[in-house]
Amino acid sequence: MTRYLYERILSALLTMFFVTAIIYVLLSSVQGSALDVMGGSGGDMSAAEYEAARHALGLDLPLWLRYAYWLRDVLRGDLGLSYRYGTPVAEVIGQRFWPSVLLIGTGVSFAVLLGVPIGLMAAYRPRSVWDRLSSFFSLTGFAVPRFITCIAFIYIFSFKLRLVPATGMHSSGVVSPGDLVSHLILPASTITLGAMGYLIQQTRSACLDVFQEDYLKTARAKGLSELEVLLKHGLRTALAPILTQIMVEMPEIVGFAAIAEKIFGWPGIGSLMIEAIRNRDIPLTMGVTLVIATLVLCVNILLDIAYGLLDPRVRYR
Repeated sequence: MTRYLYERILSALLTMFFVTAIIYVLLSSVQGSALDVMGGSGGDMSAAEYEAARHALGLDLPLWLRYAYWLRDVLRGDLGLSYRYGTPVAEVIGQRFWPSVLLIGTGVSFAVLLGVPIGLMAAYRPRSVWDRLSSFFSLTGFAVPRFITCIAFIYIFSFKLRLVPATGMHSSGVVSPGDLVSHLILPASTITLGAMGYLIQQTRSACLDVFQEDYLKTARAKGLSELEVLLKHGLRTALAPILTQIMVEMPEIVGFAAIAEKIFGWPGIGSLMIEAIRNRDIPLTMGVTLVIATLVLCVNILLDIAYGLLDPRVRYR
């Protein structure tokens, strides 16, 4: 187990290196720079001032050297200064990090709490109401573009029914748990609906295979209740592929969360990344990329470890 963890951590570090290197090259290859976005080129700066600003930001250095300096600073725990805000990147990300964790955590939690039982019942009762319900949510999650879901939710629940606010994390001048929850409902619901489709389909497929196994018949013959058979013996075995689906979906969920944050005006790191890319703010974009990649890789490692706890057939070298 220890050796396996070392191998997974080493693999995660290598993945992190390649991801950050590719993103840095792509960002640096985009036409224009942070100075151009802020009006330096053709703006109020003279040519001499523009070149001096480029030198101060290190934009006149070769690409490989800029990345090497950035990587060196990261290893020292320094994510650099944001071009746009002029403050440490870690400080800017820190202000947006927990709102994103709250949004994604709420959306994924409800997707699991709703999607897994629906998929389980759809597998247990094929061609029943549960099966039709699972098909509806699966098709909705697969077919409807995520930004359309956001706009539809805003139109229906905010503008027409006026049940919940459309944008923001708090009302102006109001900071309370109830106000926070009311603003969280719409963006978290869009994430839940998007993630549920895949989870329901995977749960149904995995449980259909497990429910055909002979050991479930043996469990029933021993006098166990149907609920114990389904949850203790059936669902536990099917959880491994379900965890795999969550692991595969996580990068997509994070990407969709960025769109939801932008549309709903939620102050998270996803919307922060969109702003950083638009402003050509390379240090801030790289900092957000590093945080997101680290979280996704850590979740993958934890889910790998969970396999061994859920399925005794899994053995680590």
